[in-house]
Amino acid sequence: MRAVGNADPKLLAVIRYLRDERWAERGCILFSQYFDTVWWMANQIADTFPAAPVGVYAGLGNTFILQGSDVQRAERTEIQSMVKRRELKILVATDAASEGLNLQRLQTLINIDLPWNPSRLEQRKGRIERIGQEAEVIEILNLRYHCSVEDDVHRALSHRLKDIRDVFGTIPDTLEDVWVLAAQGEIEQAKRVIDAVPRRHPFALRYTENVPATDWNRCEQVLNRYDLIETLKRSWGRR
Repeated sequence: MRAVGNADPKLLAVIRYLRDERWAERGCILFSQYFDTVWWMANQIADTFPAAPVGVYAGLGNTFILQGSDVQRAERTEIQSMVKRRELKILVATDAASEGLNLQRLQTLINIDLPWNPSRLEQRKGRIERIGQEAEVIEILNLRYHCSVEDDVHRALSHRLKDIRDVFGTIPDTLEDVWVLAAQGEIEQAKRVIDAVPRRHPFALRYTENVPATDWNRCEQVLNRYDLIETLKRSWGRR
């Protein structure tokens, strides 16, 4: 391994986790919204770990395998196969990889930057949190520059969004603009949008609350499966 000569704090954090926390051994995917960032970060990692292949995935025409100073073009299927065979344990990607790639051999994830749409974070995590994932716990690192806009937004909204995710299992699409509102300085409006989301899952609200107790033994008629099918077969026309 070589020393990291660049002082960028995000790069230093990435190298520390890959090397000192051994995330490179466990397998790691790193995400950025921007191809320039992906390419720069992948080259820095390849220079630091010259013996290890580093994948770059950014959609059609922008997929590569880097090893030291060597750069080879690759196909999407090749990237996925190498990850599956554990021949590729470090992959740097844009959100082009956040859908359709199965990468459950990787056990850690680093968000180099945070997308403004919070559902994108769920899609990124979905690449490794899949059936076949062997780790009991996957670890995720979100990088933010101190006192940046994304840092302010994350501090203001992350706890609220986590509470909602715990209820729904994901971030509802209706909240995709709250980080944009916050980035525009409308923190309080973003909080009001979040606070309007029900605190219980809609299914639970619909089927477990305000449902009167029923004494089925005293019902005049109960349709079995076959009666129900016959009823549904009847014409909907006027009688």
